[in-house]
Amino acid sequence: LLLFSCDDDGLDDFNDPREQFLGNWNVSENELKDAYSVSIVKNPSNSTEVLINNFWNTNGNPPAALVVGKKIYFDNANFFDSESHVNGEGFLNNNKITWQYKVFDGADEKEYEAIFTLQ
Repeated sequence: LLLFSCDDDGLDDFNDPREQFLGNWNVSENELKDAYSVSIVKNPSNSTEVLINNFWNTNGNPPAALVVGKKIYFDNANFFDSESHVNGEGFLNNNKITWQYKVFDGADEKEYEAIFTLQ
């Protein structure tokens, strides 16, 4: 009698969900009626987060976003300067991230919708 055991513990360690979000993205925002590009990279300080360079078409500090499966979340993430922060989420489908978020720029808070399309 032979018994085989399949223990898949650790197999998912090699599947980093952040990988699907990495790269250069074209951005189209509804409120600003603006088009620009961002780059998404791994956050070297947190194994579940990415950094979004040039978010909101600013070249300041990139906000950190949490990746869970096909979703990406901002939770009061600072960006650009110490006054600006963002809350919201995006969903990845077919090389596009559909975003809904709120930005506080130090004076006002506004809601935005954006589409990130992989270059």
